[in-house]
Amino acid sequence: MKVKTLTAAMIGALMLTGCQTEEQNVKASPLYVSTVQVDAPVKNQFRTFKGEVVPAEKTPIAFRSTGELREVYVKAGDHVEAGQLIARLDDNAVRQTYNDAKARYTLASRQLERGRGLRSNEMISEAELDELQANAQLARAQFALAQNQLKYTELKAPFTGTVSDVPKERFERVQAGEPVVNLYQDDKVYVQIELSDNLLSMINPTGERIPYTPQVTFSGIDGAYQMRYLEHTSEPNEQTGSYEMWLSMAQVSPEILPGTTATVSVDMVQAGILAVDGYKVPMTVLQAGDEKGRFYVWKLKDDQVNRIEVAVSEVTGDGAIVASGISEGDILVNSNLRKLREGKKVEATEKSNG
Repeated sequence: MKVKTLTAAMIGALMLTGCQTEEQNVKASPLYVSTVQVDAPVKNQFRTFKGEVVPAEKTPIAFRSTGELREVYVKAGDHVEAGQLIARLDDNAVRQTYNDAKARYTLASRQLERGRGLRSNEMISEAELDELQANAQLARAQFALAQNQLKYTELKAPFTGTVSDVPKERFERVQAGEPVVNLYQDDKVYVQIELSDNLLSMINPTGERIPYTPQVTFSGIDGAYQMRYLEHTSEPNEQTGSYEMWLSMAQVSPEILPGTTATVSVDMVQAGILAVDGYKVPMTVLQAGDEKGRFYVWKLKDDQVNRIEVAVSEVTGDGAIVASGISEGDILVNSNLRKLREGKKVEATEKSNG
């Protein structure tokens, strides 16, 4: 009986030891991953940007006084010359004020002229002559004001250009300073493109203007044209998050109209923009962060992995360009990213070049 009990106890101990050994083996099983090695950096010296022709120096034209629109003499697309009448307000009340002021000024001027003759004959006092002079000066000021008010009922083109749109119609009441016509300079061509903040930070870091002219082609128009840098925004667009840049050139024939699609080709080195240095890696090595636009990679060193934040400057058809966070020769994990933890030991099964 004792022998049977001892035998059962030994078998149980052996079974327990076997389970513990098996559990320890499971816990010690390594995580196998594939890796890629980061190659030498790539440089994008030539870049192309999609853009659009926009109205040059687009200016809203408005009346300097409030009133009802009597006439609008132009429509969108019309060419106008500097000084051309483009709209008029109802001037009945203003013209009446002008006529009254003119009559008072004429009367005051004649009274002053007669008063000077009377004073020379000592028929009126010096004080009476002073009063006549003051009345004439006041009447002249009121007449000049009435002249300006009448002039303000007419809206004339401040420069030669093309009407882009007319937001107001006849018989509408407009306030002083409220745009009635939008006018742009049709002797110039402006092209607007969008740039990322990474690329914008590379433009002329010394602040010097470099006389580089990129090549621009336009949809439906043969040939390429050279355009000069005009300006760029200092704040990103609220909707796209990118910065806007404008290029300019003189108008050509046939005319290039606003809305035309443009392709801008830039030699980054000649333009004084630092070449975009980065490392091409497969998309599979990138792990998205919790915030939009943040990415990480898992770097393998001495059989341990560490998560590193990287800056992705460009995504291409065959991978991504990482601008910072990794270096040539780094080993990056390319599989089982979700199973990785900081400092975890892994075993690489295969290695390839990025």
